[in-house]
Order: sequence, then structure tokens, then C-alpha cells
Amino acid sequence: MLPKELLAEVRKIEIKTRHLVDSVYAGGYRSVFKGRGIEFAGIREYYRGDEFRAIDWKVTARTGDLHVREHIEERELQVVVALDLSASMAFGSGLREKRETAVEFGAAMTLAAARNNDRVGICLFTDQVEKFIPPAKGPTHNLRLIRELLYFLPAHQQSDVRPALSFLNRSLGRRSVVFLVTDAIDLPPMERELRISAARHDLILVTVRDRREEEIPDIGLVEIEDPETGEEFLWDTAVPAVREGFQRTEQEARARLMALCRRLGIDVIALTAGESVIDPICRLFAARERRQAGIAGGGGGLGARSAAAASPSGRPGGRDSP
Repeated sequence: MLPKELLAEVRKIEIKTRHLVDSVYAGGYRSVFKGRGIEFAGIREYYRGDEFRAIDWKVTARTGDLHVREHIEERELQVVVALDLSASMAFGSGLREKRETAVEFGAAMTLAAARNNDRVGICLFTDQVEKFIPPAKGPTHNLRLIRELLYFLPAHQQSDVRPALSFLNRSLGRRSVVFLVTDAIDLPPMERELRISAARHDLILVTVRDRREEEIPDIGLVEIEDPETGEEFLWDTAVPAVREGFQRTEQEARARLMALCRRLGIDVIALTAGESVIDPICRLFAARERRQAGIAGGGGGLGARSAAAASPSGRPGGRDSP
């Protein structure tokens, strides 16, 4: 029997994400995420108009009549939500922490995958893998995933996406849709693991930020503690150069991150603590659909794998850009 508190949380998440789940079930989810490829379906006699390259010459030689090999696209997806649970994810300058926003996203994608009868799993990590539940199906499995997303307590504080990516590259036996959910924006040192993961899987980076991490207000002397290392800093936010230096450092880190993702062909969803998780997801879906339509129409699609084209601001994910 599931605790009443868990059922209540699941119900709240279902209500919040119903629009997303209904939208992706109507076509967006299936159209922007591909299955694992082409599967052999059987052999039949050749009909006029069949592709010449589809002819099975062995069967043709054995029977004396032209035969072709038929294939179908395998549409079942395998989805993994890899979620950063380091101490910095507990930060929130408003009513909600970054972790709460990240968990809502993870739960939404879990329910969307379940609605589409796809296999889904989670990988919870800090600077090491804290918990891995392999992709599977079923109501009991899906509720277990949401329970762990909501209540799991990590043993470590610091963050490093490399062990999690390396673990998933070893553990996932087939191509998967991997959502890497983290508040880390200084990812270039992890380029090797990102490059390998992007080649093996449909890797999507989901950044989670708080507004106060992008711009510090003028509130005088502030003592700041790094939640992951415990190191303390004293900043005089009344000094414009201090605020400008902080903002410039953040902007440069985001620019490096986006350049790396463009180079590796990694899509980005940008979430902001306390704000909607649905809108950034829908923007990414729209960008992918446009890119796929451009490729199908011979136009080449979008130049970079980001949600920029779906955003009025032109930034990946619009105003929620990492």
C-alpha cells in the first residue's frame, strides 16, 4: 500500500502535468523522439515499384522469383531521467527550490513515457551514482520512480555529471532518450563524457537555475556559503563591480555551455526554479518538429540543436535560457 502522502503528491503532479502529457500523447512526444531504429519484419514477393536495394538475393536465388526484405520502425522508446541531487539543487530564492522544479520535470517525463507505453528509468546522482532504477514499464514501477524522485536523500553533497554519464553509457544496452537534469553550467571539462553520450543516445541537457544565480541584487554585505563545499565568501553587493563581475562570469559560463552543446548536437531545455516546466519542454518539441520538417523538406532544418527557433527571444528556451 502506498502512503497517502505519496499518492497526494503523485496526484498533484498529474494535475500539473496533464496538459503536457496530453499534448505529447497527441503527437509531439512521438514525433520528436525516435525509436531504436529499423527492425526486420519479413520477406515477401517483389512488386513493381519496390526498391531495388531491398531485394533479398539469397531467397531470390533459392526460389527463382524476386523477393524483398521488409522492415518496420521500432517505435518503443527507452527513457532515462538522470537527475542531479547535489546540495546546490536545494537552493531557491523564491517559494521553490531548484530540486522541486527538477523533480516536477522528471515526474512529468515519467508520466509522459508511461502514457506512451515506453520504458522509463531514473539515475539519481551527485558526484557519483546514488541510485539507478533501470527502464521498465508498469504502474507500480512508475510510482516507484516518482517516489524516489520525491523522497530520495543522497549520501553526498558535491556534483559531477561524469560518473553518471559513464555509468549510463555502460549500463544502457540500447539507444535511449536521456534527460540530464543539473544546475551545473560549467560543463566543458566534461566534454569527453558528453560527446560519448550524445553519440550513443538522444542526450538532452536540462539546466535548472534560480534567478538570483543570474543576477545579484544590491543588498550590501552578504555572506555566501557554497552548499557543496562549505566554503564561505563575503561579498559587498553594494559595489557595482562585484555585481557586474558575478553576472559576467555567469554569462560567460552559459555561453561556453551553449557553444559546447551546439558542437556536440545536444538539445537544451532551460528550467527556472519556481516557473513552469511545461513551456520550455513545449518549446523544445516545437523546435525539433521544425528541424525535422526542414530536413524532410530538404531545407536542412535548424542549424543548431536547441530550442532557439521556438522562442520569441531567439535564445534557447526563451527567457529561461541557461
